[in-house]
Amino acid sequence: MKNDKQLIYGRHAVFAALANLKRKIDEIFIIKDNTNLKEDTISILNKNNRNIKIRYVDNKFFDNIIQNKVKHQGIVAKTYKLNLLNYVSVLGNNKFKNGIILDSITDANNTGAIYRSAKAFDIDFIINSTKHAIIENSALLNSACGAFETTNTYITNNISNTIKKLILDGWWIIGLDHEADTNIQEVIGKMNIADKFVFVFGSEGKGIRRLIKKNCNFIASIPNAPNTHSINVSNAAAIVFYETFKMRKNRKVSLVK
Repeated sequence: MKNDKQLIYGRHAVFAALANLKRKIDEIFIIKDNTNLKEDTISILNKNNRNIKIRYVDNKFFDNIIQNKVKHQGIVAKTYKLNLLNYVSVLGNNKFKNGIILDSITDANNTGAIYRSAKAFDIDFIINSTKHAIIENSALLNSACGAFETTNTYITNNISNTIKKLILDGWWIIGLDHEADTNIQEVIGKMNIADKFVFVFGSEGKGIRRLIKKNCNFIASIPNAPNTHSINVSNAAAIVFYETFKMRKNRKVSLVK
């Protein structure tokens, strides 16, 4: 994976990549005559002591290298994919308290949005599958708006086995399913601040796969209005992350008092 080349586009995504010293970058393309963008880019490079070639180009150049209509915001970086670690790095890590597993989510925009919400609500890590999933590509990085660079991401070849080992390591595994009878607020409400838990999100079409669901400690739903369909997976993730963040914050305050 580390030798796979890709383009990163968009101001937030590129600037986050420049600040991530683990991200190998060949060169940066910036739209001509945008002084502020040039100055901001050089400032980030200097701050992180990175010597990367900058080329000043026009919109036609961007159209040629990207070859589809995207919001590049006048800046594109030619980079390499990150060398992501196996999920076993999570086992025994006492600093981690909450994480998520993505099961067969193949929409880059949804995955990117999940990264943004995970970063906003202090989720410690994301585990993604090497099969039937988008782990990292240009569209995902753009949608994540830089959150991919600063969120701990791990990979696994077998989600069911990963769940079993996480449970043995003391993690609670909570699968999200809109047909579940148990309310996610009830599950989170029973957790202690010291508890470690991982949420599992499945694809919008099929949800969490049967065997993976079977291995979870809990299956929970997000209650919504009657006679409505399940909500978008990235929106569901944001709601769950917020509830988790709120619970931990409130219980920290209670402990202080």
